[in-house]
Amino acid sequence: MIDCMAKDKLPNTEESSLLSRSECNIMRGLAIILIITNNFTHVLNGVYFDSELSYLWGSVEGFLNNLSHPDALLPFNLLSFYCPYGVMLFIFLSGYCLTLKYEKGSGQGTRTRVFVTNHYKKLFILQLKGLVLYLMCYFLFFQHSIVDWTMALQVLLVGNLNPFQKILPGPYWFFGMIMEMYVIYRLVIYRRKDSVAIALTVLSLVVMAFAPDPEGSFLIYLRNNCFLAILPFCMGVLAARHLNSRFLSIDKLWKCIGCFIVAFILLTLSKFNFYSWLLMPIFVVATAVTIVKLIGRVRWLDSIFGWLGALSGVLFVVHPAVRDILIARTNETGAFYTMTLIYLVITFGLSIMLKPVISSKK
Repeated sequence: MIDCMAKDKLPNTEESSLLSRSECNIMRGLAIILIITNNFTHVLNGVYFDSELSYLWGSVEGFLNNLSHPDALLPFNLLSFYCPYGVMLFIFLSGYCLTLKYEKGSGQGTRTRVFVTNHYKKLFILQLKGLVLYLMCYFLFFQHSIVDWTMALQVLLVGNLNPFQKILPGPYWFFGMIMEMYVIYRLVIYRRKDSVAIALTVLSLVVMAFAPDPEGSFLIYLRNNCFLAILPFCMGVLAARHLNSRFLSIDKLWKCIGCFIVAFILLTLSKFNFYSWLLMPIFVVATAVTIVKLIGRVRWLDSIFGWLGALSGVLFVVHPAVRDILIARTNETGAFYTMTLIYLVITFGLSIMLKPVISSKK
């Protein structure tokens, strides 16, 4: 995640890469706006909760029912149906940027101990700053403690391995999961044949496909850990190794629009079956890549999403505190549109103010 958030991490391979530096930044902006918006709206009363951790057919049925009988909640159900997958874009960018930096770049810092230690330290510092803010707000507004022995595991980035699956919501489960992928990348994928990444992906899909219950705790535990991340991460690795900006001619407007339509349709259809849902990261990434290519053609959109991308790391760790403060009040009042706007304004304002602190490497 750290590599996919820093603008200066990519080597000068823009001409031959699928995504340029600026396009990676646009994708970060797209991912973070999906994440912070969905994480607030999908827990509103009456909205059908959808999750990237388990397959919830009841939510799909509820969405279809709301689509056939539209009401004021339809925009929120659309967000819940299509927007829980911004995390997958960050995972894809992590694999993509790691490969460009360490396999096509200078390769410095790839000794196993140095590589793992450096990435662990960066994630640890970023998560710790977010946790301090979250816990401070929680104590001030709810006046009871949520700290126990499992918090120590989470602070140490191993909370995902806890079989009791007690972990704070929001971005905090992501830090442990992406740290697992950094270790897997260095030990298993780095500078090895593509067949290794493909075999790892197939293995993860087969294990999840044989989960006893698509909504059960076993699948949630797997996807809380690296099993959710392996497919989009390996897609990023393979894309960085082999795909260029002229892939499928998506640098041309009409072909880009055509690819977007096809990818979006496949993304939608993949939600209607558990096994196709496991493959959904393919269509999520494909849809996002075409959106990024389209956004890059419009100067003002390029500027907005580029700015969001530069702020994405701060937004990622700030928004859970704001959400937990406002969500109960939002459900009490029923003023979903107004409170969602207030949530976004506070989240952006607080992130801008805290950016010098949270972005600091110290």
